Amino acid sequence: MATIQYQFADGHYEDIEVTEEFKEEYEFLLIREKAQHWKEMKQKERAGLRCAKDLSLDKFSEDGYDLPSEKNDPLEAIIQKENRQEQYKKIFSCLTEKQRQVYILFHIKGYKKVQIAAMLHIDERSVRRRLEWAQKRILKIF
Repeated sequence: MATIQYQFADGHYEDIEVTEEFKEEYEFLLIREKAQHWKEMKQKERAGLRCAKDLSLDKFSEDGYDLPSEKNDPLEAIIQKENRQEQYKKIFSCLTEKQRQVYILFHIKGYKKVQIAAMLHIDERSVRRRLEWAQKRILKIF
């Protein structure tokens, strides 16, 4: 028997005993998932986009998903960044935590609905519903 460190949806880790074959397959999938993640990050960087690394609202506004901007005036760049942060806070403050989490994973990080469902241990139908409700809320308020 072998052990793997598994991360649950709520973020905590636990050591779980599994067979050697399962451990090898699990490690392979983790490596493949990380490779895909880094590939997507590189593609976004090449396109001039920064990627959000954390799903919390405060961290998102600090390290936010910024579009490339022309660097004319440093003061103007700071003002634009603060305006974007305020817009993100306004948009995401109207969503519930579950809606915000799914919305960021889908629209910002680019995961597919099936992947989000697997990550959060919920049905794909629930992911679709959370996205729909989030979109309706955003459109209603803004």
